[in-house]
Order: sequence, then C-alpha cells, then structure tokens
Amino acid sequence: MGARLLQHRINFLLRRQLGVTTCLASNVKPHTWLLNMQAKQSRTVITLKNARHENSKLFCDATPSDSITVMKPDPITDKILKAHDEKDVFDVLTANKLILTNAQVFTAMDRLWELQKLKPDDNREFRAIVEHPEFSHLCDIIESNCREFDDQSLIKTLYAVLRLELDPSSKTVQQLVLEGQRRFNDLDFSELSRFGVCLADMGLHTSKLMGQLTGLIQDKLDQINSIREFSNFINLCISLSSSSFQIKLANKALALCVSDKPTSRDIRRILRALTFVKFCHKPLLQKCTTLLLDMMNDIEPLELCMINRYYMLLGFEHDQFKNAVLDRLKSVYSETTNPAVFAGVFEALAPEASSDLKLQLEDEALDMIPKMSIDGIVRICNGLRYMNYRSSNILKRVLRYLKQPGVLDGASIDKCIRIAKTLTQFHAKDEKVYDLLREKLSKELSNCLDPHDVSSLVSMLVDLEVSLPNTTILSKISSSLHHYNVVELNRLSASVKEILHDDKMVSAYHSEYTDVLGDLNRLVVKKLDDIRSIYLFNDFMQTVVAEGPDLSLIDELMQHYNKMLHKIGPQAAVDCAVILLRARYLHKPLLDTIAEVVIKYPHKINFLNIKSILLVFANLNYQAPSSERLLRTSMEKVESSLDRYEPNFLIKVAHAMALQQKFSTKVTERLFSLDFLAKLDEVLKEMPPYQASVCRMKLMQLNRAVRIECPESKIPWFHDDYCELLLKQRSHSMLPKVLKDIQGILSEVVGGAAFMRSWVVTPYYYNLDFECVLDANKTPLMCADYGSVLNKSYPGKMSTKLLADLMQWGSHKKELPPGAQRVAIDFLTPKHLCTNSRHPLGQVEMKKRHLEMMGYKYVMIPHYEWFSMRLSTRDDFKNYLREKIFGKSYTGPDKSKESAAVFKLLSSLTR
Repeated sequence: MGARLLQHRINFLLRRQLGVTTCLASNVKPHTWLLNMQAKQSRTVITLKNARHENSKLFCDATPSDSITVMKPDPITDKILKAHDEKDVFDVLTANKLILTNAQVFTAMDRLWELQKLKPDDNREFRAIVEHPEFSHLCDIIESNCREFDDQSLIKTLYAVLRLELDPSSKTVQQLVLEGQRRFNDLDFSELSRFGVCLADMGLHTSKLMGQLTGLIQDKLDQINSIREFSNFINLCISLSSSSFQIKLANKALALCVSDKPTSRDIRRILRALTFVKFCHKPLLQKCTTLLLDMMNDIEPLELCMINRYYMLLGFEHDQFKNAVLDRLKSVYSETTNPAVFAGVFEALAPEASSDLKLQLEDEALDMIPKMSIDGIVRICNGLRYMNYRSSNILKRVLRYLKQPGVLDGASIDKCIRIAKTLTQFHAKDEKVYDLLREKLSKELSNCLDPHDVSSLVSMLVDLEVSLPNTTILSKISSSLHHYNVVELNRLSASVKEILHDDKMVSAYHSEYTDVLGDLNRLVVKKLDDIRSIYLFNDFMQTVVAEGPDLSLIDELMQHYNKMLHKIGPQAAVDCAVILLRARYLHKPLLDTIAEVVIKYPHKINFLNIKSILLVFANLNYQAPSSERLLRTSMEKVESSLDRYEPNFLIKVAHAMALQQKFSTKVTERLFSLDFLAKLDEVLKEMPPYQASVCRMKLMQLNRAVRIECPESKIPWFHDDYCELLLKQRSHSMLPKVLKDIQGILSEVVGGAAFMRSWVVTPYYYNLDFECVLDANKTPLMCADYGSVLNKSYPGKMSTKLLADLMQWGSHKKELPPGAQRVAIDFLTPKHLCTNSRHPLGQVEMKKRHLEMMGYKYVMIPHYEWFSMRLSTRDDFKNYLREKIFGKSYTGPDKSKESAAVFKLLSSLTR
C-alpha cells in the first residue's frame, strides 16, 4: 500500500513539474526510480508526437530500461502550442496565472518567439510583448525557478527572451546566464552551441565565459560530429583562437562538410567566420563552393546574397559559382515582391551590374523604396556605392524616405553612417536630411563609449560639416586616445586635419587640436611596435590605404616593413604588392624582397595572384636587382596558365608585362586572335561599364605597345575608330589655370603662339599638353607648316576634318626638314608620380619611350619644379622652359612681336 501511494505521489510531482500526463510502468519500483532520479545517471528525451511541436522537448530522469508512457500534453500546454498569435498565448497565461508549471512557462516563452519568427522583420512586435503584464509574470517565474529547469529548457528560454529583445541587463537574463554558467561543463554540444549564440547576442564576444567556451571546444574538437553545431562554434570561437587553432577549425569544417550534410546556413556561418578573421582556406572554400553549386536553386535569395558577399570579402574567385549566383539573382529581382529581398539582391548585383541591368534595378528600386525598412534603405545605399552610380531618382526617393518622422530614431550608428556616406559621396545634399543626420550622429557621439564608433562618428560628422561645440569632438577623441587601433587613429588623424583647415570649426581650439593630432600620430608609431605578425600588419595597412592616409603617416607605416622583411612569405608578398600598388608607394627594400620571394617560391604563388606581382613593379616603374629573373619566372607562370585566364584578366596581365617592355609571343598571339577577341566582346557586354571601359583602354594601349615596340609581330593596329570616339567624348572645357600659365610663357619662349600648339594628339593617339617643332639648329618652326593649329580658346564642334587635322601626321602636311624634331611637352601632376618620391609611374615612362621611338623629344614639367620657390618671376619661368626645351646653351631670338601678328592672322583663318 505504501509503495502504491509513493508511486501516485511521484506521478503527481511529474505532472506538476513537466506538464504532461506521465505514469510509471507497474514493474518499476518507486524507490529504484527515486534513486535513479537523484543520481541522474541518464536522461531520456520525450518528444511530442505532433510534428508542429517538435521544438518542444521535455526531460525526465529514468534508466534506459524503465518504461515511461507519454499520454498527451496537459490542456494548458496544448492551448499554448495551438495559439495563433501572442494574444492567444497571453490569454491562456492570464486564465491560468496561479497554476503555471515550469514546463508551461518554458513552452509559452518558446511559443512567443516561434510566432514572431514567422512574421516579416517589419511586423514583429517585440516591444508590445516585453511590456505585456503576463510577460513580466513569466519573467518572475523564470527568475524564481530557473534552477529547476532542465538544461535544454534553460538554454532555449534564454535564447527566446533574447530574441524577443528583452534587455540583456535585466534580472531575468542575468539569472539565466548565471545558471547556464553554473552548468557550463555539463551541457552537451547542442545546448553549448545555443548558449554561445546567446552570449554573442549579449555582446559578450570577448568575455571570460566565451574564452572558456573556446578552450572547451579546443579540448573536445574531435568529439564534435554535427556540422550545424560546429558552424556555430567556429563563428563564436575563431576570433579568440590562435593561428594554429584557426587552421584546425578550418580543417575540422572541411572534414564535417565531407562526412555530414551541411545546409546553406551551415556553410554561411562557416564563411562568415573565415571572413571575420580574413582566413582564405582554399580547400575549405572550394568544398563549400561545390556544395553550394549543388543546392543553388534551393538557397534563399537573401542568404545567397550574404554568401556571395563573404566570398568577395575573402577574395576567393570562382567563375562558375559567380556566374551561377548572378544568374539566380537576376532571375529573382524582377519577380520578388518582398522589399527586404529586393534590397539584398540590389546590393549583391551592384558590383557586377552592366549598364542595362543598372537601369532595370533603378526602375524596380523606385517602386520598392517607399515600402522598405531602414535596413533596406541601407542596402540600397550600399549598392549605389558599390556600382559607383549616382542615380538622382533613387537618391531623391531615399531623401524623401528619410524625411519621414522617426525613421532614423531606431537606426543603429552603423546604418546612419552608411546612409550619410552615400549621400556625401554623391553630393545628394538636402539640408533637412543633413540636419536629421547631424542631430542623430551628434547625440550618438555624446553617449558613445566604443572607440571604433567614436572614430566613425567623428569622421562622418566632419564630412557632414557639423557645427558642434569644438569641445565635444575634442573631448571624445581625447577620452579614448589609448584605446584606438591603427586604423581608427588614421581615420581620426584625417578628420582632425580637416577640422584644422576649417576656420569655422576650429576657432579658439587650434592649439588643442594641433596637440591631439600630434598625439594621434605618435600613438600610431607606438602601436606599430606591438604588431609582430606580417599578416596582421598587412590587414591594418589595407584598411589604412583604403581610408586615404596622409603622406607623413603612411611614411611611418611603410618604414615598419623594414623590421618585418624576413617574415614575408608567398601570400604576404602578394598582400604587400597590393598595398604598395594602391598606395603608389615606392618602397625599394620591400619590392626587392617581394621579387626574391616570388623567384624562390613560384609554385606557391597562385596563377591569379601573379597579376598583382607584375602590376606593382610595372606601375611603380621599378626594376629590382633580380628583375630579369622575376619577369622570366612570371612569364613562365602566365604562359603555363593561359587557358585558365578570363579574357579581361589576361589583358591586365599582358598590359603589366608591356609596361616593363616584356612581350611574350605566346601571349601576344593569344590576345590578338579572332577567337579571343570575339570571346572578349561577349565578356565586356556583361561587365559593369567602368570595368569594361578600363579593359578596352588597356587593350588599346597593349595594341599600341605591340605596334611600336614589336613591329615584327605584324599585329595590325585596329583602334582608330575607338580612339576617335574617345576624342569626340573628350571634354573641350578651358585649360586649367596652370596649363594656361605654361601656354602663355611657352609662347614667349618659342617666339609666339604660331610656333606651338596645345591639346595635341600624336600618332597612335597619345595626348600631349603642348607641342613645338625645332629645326637642326634648335630654332622653332611655325606649326602651321607641319600640322594644324588647334587652340582651346575656340573648341567649337568637333568635325571629321578637325579630327583628321588633330592627328597631325596626315599626308597633306609637309615633311619635317632634315634634322628637325618635334618636341612633346607634358605637365606632370602628383597622380603621375609615386606618392613618396619624384619617381614617374610606369605609364609615364611607357609614354616617354613610345614618343621617343616615334621621333619626339619628350619634355616633362613636374609640378614640384613648376611650383618651387626657385621659380618666382616670369623670367625665371621662361629660363626654366628654355633649359627644358633647348638646353642650357641655347639663346634664341625673341619673336614675340612678330608672332602676335601671325597668331592674329591664324586665329581669323581658323574661326
């Protein structure tokens, strides 16, 4: 009798705790069951039969041999699970407030999140749920009884309340986290994975608890067999892992991709983790690509957009995957009615959009923008920046959207900055919107404590020309001075310099800002000493170069490479080449090291990366001591991979070789074959307009280089029509002031305007600022006798005859006298030179070489000489030009009076 009463008592307790009708089999002794429950030797999961309720799993303790029968959920739980919206859930809770069990509380919280998850992002009502009285009652029960929850219910409840946007600092969340931390070492991988996601949602990415999770995963890595759980772990742990453990994580991901069946979400999480640490593990990426191609048609468009973005950030090129993604997204954007999906597709298609596709995307966007959330507007703005397309229609719609009351109130700092960056980049100025952005960002800056956000906010506010009290920006920069990284210091340094140049902003605080600028630059140099990894330093440099540093700062940064030359391997050499190329910085020791590494490890340089190696030496016009071996090695690499290059890519590689006077017969024959050119035409049609124009220009320059430097190849010149089209499209605006000044002084030096011409086009379509003709005695000849005069003061409408005259080598002109020579004169701006020296770039050197081969004398007038203190009077400028054109020994006649009459006559004839 006593045993039966004990059995009924146990069943009553189970019903109260678990919320289900549960009974022990008759052959189970009550005292044995109690001992097993106290010992907790094992756990059996009771899963609800209804597939709709598969997420609700309840736990009870029993031995494997014990028989437990699940009849059905209790009536309260059943009503909660059948609720169609949050109101139904709260009605059930209100009616049964005093008798709720722990299991019912868990089920209610989980159901509230499941119902919200089914809604679009814009229609989710988190605030209304959290502020409901019954939700507060649920939280009270959780705070009191969370120690009685089983592991899965505890973690899922924490996950649900965070997804419902309950404040992470609330007592409920803190109690659940503390209880999860207490059970940390006993959680299985599934619960541990979800717990880690919750910690990340709370912003605890670098907390001690996340460090413990990383250590636990490191110890038990071999025991993880689920790709779903692992994809969460790698996202959580990779940023806290050493380089060696990151490699182990990538290898484990590769193994699980083979042994398990990953979904697109699992692959997306893995790619996100690799992107976060910029770890391009090619075997893993290749496997992920293969899996994604197989499931391409089943991947949600938004998820596909994110995956494609991760590939771009990792720099992993796979033509088949890239084309498959573009084809899928192109088939989606015109059919979707979901504004959020369209915004994601717009952002993904933007970098590769052709002219026609841009117009189609613009038309769709104009209809979708009014229906979008602020997230969608941010994606549209990103897309415009990626395609570098100033669509006035889209920008007007965006500005109209932003004027709506309260639109920016809930937007994050990052979203506001992205929108503001787009508006300032495209000069889409609307004072009302700018005032809203200034007010929002100023308020965020006043309350901001994160150094990264402070640097971004200061930079953006300066671009928006905010009229803050000067002490606001000054105090915010100074308060976190020692917490900024190198990139943030560089960004702040540029902003402070802009403030110093603006008298309205700096006013009485000039000395304080000057001191802060000095502190920022000193901190950059100091922080560099803490960087030991060449890969980490390259990451910093890539971001710094993209931000656009000033020369003094980049000099300090580049000198740091001298301490790390011995650490440069094949991949680091490629990264360094890209950095030097983007910065246009001539760093000879680093370039010499890059050359030696490529020569030593050619098999470790990817055939695609050889372009970066060739370009940096070609564009910077530098010949390393081992340049011959480098070019020979590079040429062999290119020739062995000809069939693997896309047409536009091969043109860039061949152009880089031509800049260095290297022409491969094998490459040249391939480039100018009819099959290749036909394939190139097809590729150019699908490319974005700017990229296509760059590719066409490089092909023309390559054709010109082959014709001039390799006439024996018998490659025809076939770019006349293309070049004449460029001439028609060229701006005929007035000469810049500096060229006007040179023109006036030059006319006096050579004897008058009749003895020179401006805006000249040579054979093979090189553009010259000025040209004159000298006889054997270095006496200027009248240009009217040896080519037409085209004065920019009378641009008019360009006609076919004018184009013919512009070429200036036609048969209707006189031949030059024996010993006479044309002199080409160009003004070199800073963009024609390396940023840190007076060394001309490769394109300038090629132009000089080609003009000299065509019989010209090439005279360069660098900006640093023309604007130097040495030239202060008009006579100084005239003497300078005489030395450049005639040489120091020449003292020619001054024909200024005679030339005035001639010029007047010629002007009347050319009108």
